[in-house]
Amino acid sequence: MLVINAAIWGVVSIASNELGRNHAAGIRLPSLMRSDEAWRAGHLAARKVMLPFLIAAAVVVVISIPAQLAPAFYVVLLGLSLACTLAALGAGTLAASRAARRDEARPQ
Repeated sequence: MLVINAAIWGVVSIASNELGRNHAAGIRLPSLMRSDEAWRAGHLAARKVMLPFLIAAAVVVVISIPAQLAPAFYVVLLGLSLACTLAALGAGTLAASRAARRDEARPQ
């Protein structure tokens, strides 16, 4: 789970800074794919809202390591970590789409 969360954070961070609009990595919503500016604005917005959820997921995973001695508690913690990761993806996608649409609506 830590590796997955780190990979998600890495892709969103690289997409917001260095990686231009592409079809291989990043949040590929139609609103973000319309322009490079929308791509960057969307990924910057996603980074802001995803960070707390991904940190929470990582903390829960670390806490779950000694909890392996109590299998039921361990499974609950892993489920909570997965829920935080999914919340990060959902919130990031929503924030990215909204930011990209705002960027498009701005007069050039």
